Amino acid sequence: MYFAIDSDQGHTISGWLILDNPADVPQFVIRIPGKAPITFNANVIRPDLRDHGLHSTGLVGFQIDGQLIPDLTHVSELTLAEVESDLPIFRRNANARSVQKRLLLMEVGAIPQVKLMRRVIDMFDLAYPVVDRFPLETVSSIIGSFTSSLFVSGQPSWQRHGSLAREKGFVTAALLRDPFEELAERLIALVHMKKWSEKALGNSVFKRHATLLNIVDGLDLGSEKSLLGGFRKLSAEQYNLLRSPMTRAFGCSPEEEVQRRSVSIALDNLAQFDLVGTRERFGEFSILLDALLGAPIFEGAELQTLPGAPELALILANIGLVADLIDEDIALYSFAAEAVQSGLGERGVHA
Repeated sequence: MYFAIDSDQGHTISGWLILDNPADVPQFVIRIPGKAPITFNANVIRPDLRDHGLHSTGLVGFQIDGQLIPDLTHVSELTLAEVESDLPIFRRNANARSVQKRLLLMEVGAIPQVKLMRRVIDMFDLAYPVVDRFPLETVSSIIGSFTSSLFVSGQPSWQRHGSLAREKGFVTAALLRDPFEELAERLIALVHMKKWSEKALGNSVFKRHATLLNIVDGLDLGSEKSLLGGFRKLSAEQYNLLRSPMTRAFGCSPEEEVQRRSVSIALDNLAQFDLVGTRERFGEFSILLDALLGAPIFEGAELQTLPGAPELALILANIGLVADLIDEDIALYSFAAEAVQSGLGERGVHA
């Protein structure tokens, strides 16, 4: 899906959206607090998009005006979304005291920080947590969004989207994690998904883990021997899915396999971020990020960890096969954590 908002002139809002099927005509819904939703189809032909081969007829544009909403000029709050996906593509929010910044927070993890995300989402007009659940084209449209108050989080490909994020004036922040702890939490998450697989895999956040579910069949997470046997049985696809996810996010193109040279690329890319931190020093990371945003968004926030993850991480750290699997992430985290330690010092940063 591609989309763009061309303008909001008060009395009109215009833009376009192209669905995955280039022959489909998009349908939109407008939500205004206290009023019934307004649904309408694309009502503007865009010859430019048709001529570029992006849509068969060009009927993908829209114009919202007084015919759809008679008092549009005086509507201070509305949200526009695509009907099928319910993806919000625009929001007018004149009443709220939202943060007028664009924030891209990259963090690699199997389970989103739901409590933290809920807190941050409320501070922005539009928010797209776990943005990597969307196709690459949709992520590009999100990062190129019209709004000036925007929060994007997850693990998009920096190689693909980093330059656009910087061009659009995002505050860019990366939060890194010990690779063994990340893998431990991923395994524990897989155990939970396996128990509730039918329900869990209906969630877009978990769909990408479907190929990994049989890894935990009969696996004893407290036994080094059982874990070693499980990792020895990984298929090539499973191995690649688990291999060094941090290095993949920061140093590889979407279809590129992780290689040792990807570590240096990832480090070079991390140097472009406004802020890089580690979970171990999240308190200081929060203070510095709030300073960049000019608002107390992360102040006092805490990260959640799945029970048993720290203990499992210690077991995984003793398995050579596991170290080989996340070798690039071990190197990346070591270099980055040392740089963070050097930058913050022993005493750290205080509010």
